[in-house]
Amino acid sequence: MSSEAEILNQLNLGTSKAILDNKPQSALGQLLLSITEDIIVQLQNKIKEYNISTSSMGLSQSLAPTEVKIENGVVSVGIGADFYWKFVNYGVNGTEVSHGAPDHGATPPGTLSFKESILQWIPQRGLQLPEQFGDFEQFSYAIMTNIRKHGKAPRPFFTDVVNNALINRIQEPIEKVIGRALKIRIVEPWQ
Repeated sequence: MSSEAEILNQLNLGTSKAILDNKPQSALGQLLLSITEDIIVQLQNKIKEYNISTSSMGLSQSLAPTEVKIENGVVSVGIGADFYWKFVNYGVNGTEVSHGAPDHGATPPGTLSFKESILQWIPQRGLQLPEQFGDFEQFSYAIMTNIRKHGKAPRPFFTDVVNNALINRIQEPIEKVIGRALKIRIVEPWQ
């Protein structure tokens, strides 16, 4: 993460009204964008550290800043990601093994089915068809059945980065730019 001094030195603070404008060109907008981009780099590094290879191979690339809101003294910085980030971060409970994962709810409309995701994942991982399976449909069904029974352990790439320690680190530079105390909240890309 860039140091507070580096971030502040890069900013053209302008007038106090401009500082508080929640616009991309404002000092606050520049600072929030810089901080959010840095958080995204940290998340991408954690994805590599956990050796996360997801079915669409796009989780790292899907991380992006979303709308920044300032309401009632609370700054909310959003980070968007493909819907399945939560399955990776929090894990998935199986029918026989619990990983303490929350109920993730329904898959958003228009996304790949579990079966389609597995069918795409197989060649992306370079897996060959084992002899005991007649085709990739059977192989994908076996993988799905295994995951349904045993679940997936959490790989907390998001919560390792986005936590109270991070919020405490970024709060001071933001407060210096706007000249008042704020509560910082980083919004999870829950869908």
